Amino acid sequence: MVQQLSIAEAQTICLRNNIPFYTYRLPNTDDIVFGAQLNNDITLFKGFEHHRGEEGFIITPFNPSSWSFPFIIHPDISFKNTLTDKEAIINLQTTVFNTAERSFTHQDCNHTEYLDEIQTLKEQLEQENIKKVVLSRTITIPYDTILASPHIFAQMLQYHHAFVFFVSIPGKCAWMGATPETFLRYDREGFKTMSLAGTQPINNNITPSWGEKDIVEQQIVTDYIAETLRPFFRRNLEKSESFTAKAGNVYHLCTLFQSDEQLPADQIDELVKALHPTPAVCGIPKKKAMQIIMDIEKQDRNYYTGFLGPLQRTGAFDLFVNLRTMELFDDALKLYVGGGITSASDPESEWLETCEKANTILNLIKQITYGKFNF
Repeated sequence: MVQQLSIAEAQTICLRNNIPFYTYRLPNTDDIVFGAQLNNDITLFKGFEHHRGEEGFIITPFNPSSWSFPFIIHPDISFKNTLTDKEAIINLQTTVFNTAERSFTHQDCNHTEYLDEIQTLKEQLEQENIKKVVLSRTITIPYDTILASPHIFAQMLQYHHAFVFFVSIPGKCAWMGATPETFLRYDREGFKTMSLAGTQPINNNITPSWGEKDIVEQQIVTDYIAETLRPFFRRNLEKSESFTAKAGNVYHLCTLFQSDEQLPADQIDELVKALHPTPAVCGIPKKKAMQIIMDIEKQDRNYYTGFLGPLQRTGAFDLFVNLRTMELFDDALKLYVGGGITSASDPESEWLETCEKANTILNLIKQITYGKFNF
């Protein structure tokens, strides 16, 4: 009889047996948290007021009006780092669901197509006086996800400052990533969020000098978040100076916000609705940017640039933007990368930026496959 299970072993069992599960490690911590739901009746996430007193893992889409629905996984089995409960091990090993395979469509943008999309977008920004729109693309790789994905997750843990996650709801969605961006965190000490925008590649760990385009792009996001937060936090809202933050293979400009005020659950739902999606992943004005993204991008974003993370029974939660991420299928991985486009954007530079961001994950995959794939 098996006496204990590692995180990777538990992930593999869930993938083979079609069991809904999540795994995550919070930024700058060491514990890896695993949870599995031993039935496949996944609950729609209807907001923090509706789910008060519940524990689970939330995953929500980029577009609240899309056909990708927000879900919460409730853990029947949960542990940190290693599972030693014999009954829980047996329950996990003997639970099996028959779930239809998820198919994918190969509709990645090539270099020329992406440059054309950016040029079209720039012209529209100038004509309609739109400040910024975030454009994304995908990179699809044939892959045996059941065999390899636990190893990729283990490699991602080297990004210690990121929220590293692996969540799977068979038949509905499966995502893995190492995101640098906090969406909203809440506990007894109050609320925290951030403005993260602007990108430069890491070059010999030399702190970059920021050009006007990156500074303006990050300021757009910072101003939006500040204006959104003020009506909710009237007594105390602290904002840091902007600083350079490292995220995988790139640097970003970052500004932190926090407040020690407490909000009732219904106001938390209003705050989340007002914040999501931020200009860092959508654009501004929000409604126009969202429509342009739906018109121009070849792929449906689904849960890319949505938010996800754990919810505690106390009402505390840690939610992060679904970035530096990939969608998992039975026989493929689909990476999602993007960047903020303004009227000052250079198309070729924007393409290279997405390449640098993609390398955060692609380099890990190359290590595991010993360079088998040429990306």
